Amino acid sequence: MTAAFSQDVINEVRDRVDIVDIIGGQVRLKKRGRNYVGLCPFHSEKTPSFTVSPDKQMFYCFGCGVGGNVFTFLMKQNGLSFPEAVKTLAARAGIDLVDVEEAPAQRQQREFKERLYQLGAIAASFYCRILTGHLAAAPAREYIRRRGLKDESVRVFQLGYAPGRGEVLVKYLLSKGYSWQEIEQAGLSSSTRGDRFRNRLMFPIKDRRSRVIGFGGRVLGDGQPKYLNSPETVLFNKSKVLFGLHLALPGIRRQKQAILVEGYLDMITAWQYGLDNVVATLGTSLTREQAQELSRYAKEVIIAYDADTAGAAATLRGLDILAAAGLQVRVAQLPQGQDPDEFLTAEGPAAFKQLISSSQGLIEFHLHQALLEHDVNTPRGKQAVIALMLPQIKKVKNSVEREIYIRLLSRQTGISETAILNDLRRIDTKQDMVEKTRNTRTSQRTGEKARGTTYKTGELFLLQAYLAADPLATIIDSELGDDWGDSPLTKKLVAIIRAERDKAPGLAGEELLQTITNQGEQEIVALLAKLSLSEELGPVEERTVIKAVRFYKLQKLKKKEKELWLAMARAETGGAASQVKELQEQIFHLQQTIKAVKIGRGE
Repeated sequence: MTAAFSQDVINEVRDRVDIVDIIGGQVRLKKRGRNYVGLCPFHSEKTPSFTVSPDKQMFYCFGCGVGGNVFTFLMKQNGLSFPEAVKTLAARAGIDLVDVEEAPAQRQQREFKERLYQLGAIAASFYCRILTGHLAAAPAREYIRRRGLKDESVRVFQLGYAPGRGEVLVKYLLSKGYSWQEIEQAGLSSSTRGDRFRNRLMFPIKDRRSRVIGFGGRVLGDGQPKYLNSPETVLFNKSKVLFGLHLALPGIRRQKQAILVEGYLDMITAWQYGLDNVVATLGTSLTREQAQELSRYAKEVIIAYDADTAGAAATLRGLDILAAAGLQVRVAQLPQGQDPDEFLTAEGPAAFKQLISSSQGLIEFHLHQALLEHDVNTPRGKQAVIALMLPQIKKVKNSVEREIYIRLLSRQTGISETAILNDLRRIDTKQDMVEKTRNTRTSQRTGEKARGTTYKTGELFLLQAYLAADPLATIIDSELGDDWGDSPLTKKLVAIIRAERDKAPGLAGEELLQTITNQGEQEIVALLAKLSLSEELGPVEERTVIKAVRFYKLQKLKKKEKELWLAMARAETGGAASQVKELQEQIFHLQQTIKAVKIGRGE
């Protein structure tokens, strides 16, 4: 029987391994900037052209054109089939796989989830269109302006507006063929079958593969609650979700560090200022599931919660949870009365980075809080501070580090190091075992020349934009038509992207790239890898895409003009007067079109 694995299983296996570790076990890699390079295992070379990206989790050889993801590498390097590659990596990651065809019940559940993903994407697009084009959304647009969010941030995070009227979204979804039951199970309707979210700025909540799984809504006006999240659904459990992880994951992997904030706007503002390793806890207390998720990608977490009493309490709770997940923890001390959003807006990213670099370690923060709460000028205060700190110091395994903290505690309280050390030794052995348990982290070539087309940077950039987001793909299609591309392979990839988006509206970026890569068509996989690792293409933004489209169109028109001039020269040589006249007219009209395109480009 042929092994069949669901897309969720394949994604889980891929996410649980690091492509640098896998390839680095067989190819000697050296770090170069954000990427790693080495001699290609698939062809003979003296200068390294084989590139591995930890951010993209892709590889590509700029010499022979072989590329793909971690599955592709094992298939080519070790001669494995796709199911064998999945099994090999699953075993390495400690994931149990059942080598059977998908059971009917499993298939039904998967198809139901996929339909809810599609419903969420359609709802997000609906809210987004209302925000950008509806008169009723004027207060939301004004709120966005006041908070300093740029158009690019609104687009990337797909912010939207839920109207105040009762059934606008529900009726729209019903018109799209979804049932009441599906809308309710997606968490988008109220108990009275109206819209759950009304008069709110909407924040789509996405999983790490960029799929919409829920929403958060910020009320505009005096309504309550101030923030409203989706209820728990088959897709959404807020205790397991980190807002913005789908965008921050490459930065977290690269830096092995995550910055943890509380709210949507804290995370979005940080991203807007170029901080690409920030995630938010949806305004709720940090959970063990969220800490475990972070531990898969980071070694260190820096907590940057609001500088108020509630924020300090949440930080204290979060410290132990993160430490128990095996993470190094530090705390950024924001000025009193400010949250990360306000601090970044007032002081800028350089000041925030300085705050991060000077953040306190776990023990220092516990001591800082203990000293705020108790007066060490009194015997009772000294005892209280020492009682709070001894369990924290007990967790420190390094004897030198432990001695440093004992000395620090002695200096702050005036109690001798000997007395503190004696009390530390008397801590119940049972407590030591409990802490030890809590802090135990659960862990778990054949050379081939590239076939196909030599690509111009312009076409590569357009393909990159076409993958990145639906709105960008719409711009490209509207300007270039449905059949654009200089090569059959480009046309084929564009058709595949359209087909995948038809099946899952809103699918974009890394998730779309990996979905197509997992289909395993080698020429397409290699092209996708090249798109991922071609750093010279530049940032994919709407304005640059529009310029690239016009440049691409202009190049095609100039090529056509050159062909017409050559044809006219041949006609003149052959004495075909009528054909010459016809070609002159075509050239004239084409030159007018070229002029119009140049004017559009500002030339």
